[in-house]
Amino acid sequence: MKKISTNKISSFKDELHARPYIKLENNLRTFHFAYLIKDNDENKAWNYLDKFLRKLNFQGLPNKASKFWVAEGKDLTIRYECHTEFISLTLIYPNKIEINKDKTNLFDIKFLNILPINFLKNFPGQHFLSSWIEMAPSSHNFKPLEIEKYFYHDNFAGSNVAEDGANVFMSFKSDRTDFLGTGFRRVFIQNKALRTRRTGRLLQRIVELETYQVLSLLGLTQVRDESFNLSELEQQITEITKSVSQTAKKNLDKKSITYPDYQKDLNELSYVVAKIEEISSSTNYRLSATFAYYKLVEQRVKDLREIRLDSFQTNDEFLSRRLQPAIRTCEAFSRRLESLANRAQRADNLVRTQIEMGVQIQNKNLLESMEVRARAQLRLQETVESLSIIAMTYYIIGLISTLIDPLNFKKFFVSKDIFLALCVPIILIIIWFIAKMVRKKINKIK
Repeated sequence: MKKISTNKISSFKDELHARPYIKLENNLRTFHFAYLIKDNDENKAWNYLDKFLRKLNFQGLPNKASKFWVAEGKDLTIRYECHTEFISLTLIYPNKIEINKDKTNLFDIKFLNILPINFLKNFPGQHFLSSWIEMAPSSHNFKPLEIEKYFYHDNFAGSNVAEDGANVFMSFKSDRTDFLGTGFRRVFIQNKALRTRRTGRLLQRIVELETYQVLSLLGLTQVRDESFNLSELEQQITEITKSVSQTAKKNLDKKSITYPDYQKDLNELSYVVAKIEEISSSTNYRLSATFAYYKLVEQRVKDLREIRLDSFQTNDEFLSRRLQPAIRTCEAFSRRLESLANRAQRADNLVRTQIEMGVQIQNKNLLESMEVRARAQLRLQETVESLSIIAMTYYIIGLISTLIDPLNFKKFFVSKDIFLALCVPIILIIIWFIAKMVRKKINKIK
């Protein structure tokens, strides 16, 4: 058994505490951004963030890239987190929300001028999410129309969370700001009485819920694009199996069975199998990630421990109604792809079976024709043997005639001609008997 180094064991232990929650106060204006990354984007992002922090007079980052980092300043806290395929960047501005007795200045558009737009726009990776999260202390019982003023639409979710510690209202839809070309998905957290550590946990869960919910939908576009290709492949398999079925049915009604050339169908099936494998290879990772992210979404919703607010749908209800159909579509596509691969394999086996049966029938017909030819050849051989016996008898009689020519047959009771005539059947029988014995010996050798 291979021994694990002490450093690796230490890294396993540290992984449990690798991404701690931040202690946060109540009044927070938070902007969360997420970027899809490729091979070397992680190192680029780390160096890019280091340059940005040094410009803001923050402490520089270590030379070795880390998966998690929190840079804390007086007016800004930056939380950096790197995952397998994305990087999340959270900018937290404390005490920037103006809170009055009559009105709380939520989602102040003027504040966007403070955000480092160039830094965010040029951050390594492909930007796919912007969230604007406002957290403020309040005991007011918000109505849907009041929240609608902040979200600019009426299809949002709201619920009591963290054991009545806060109310969370989530938009799940981009606003009209068009920031970074996409706008923000707005979230309002009405913090009633959460401690600093629980506040940090709640904010992080909301951020992760937003991120994982978007990531779980990345596979849907690919599924929709490939569904058309699957339909074409299914049609091809159906036509091939239908053609084979019709041929098999015709052969049932015929005394002589014939099989067409299935080479074209076999080539087409080879293409179908190759195309299915290509689609499976291109979608396997994305679908697996989709299902994994959806599990995380379900877990984050569960962690919120939601309680219904009057006149609001909960986040669980909203996501179940909107997100589940998309996930079910991806699951159906995955099952359909697997089923199609099995169908293609069965169709390939069916066509190959038909080809083998056709080859067997051809071999049978060939053997039958060879048997007929062999029988004809045997009969011809027997005829030749018969003629050869007669010929040999003729030549032997001629030889005997020459041998007895000097004899004087007047001294005998028979003439020369009668003697030769009597020799013919005797010699014929002797030659026939010898030929028969030779044939028996040959048959024994075979």
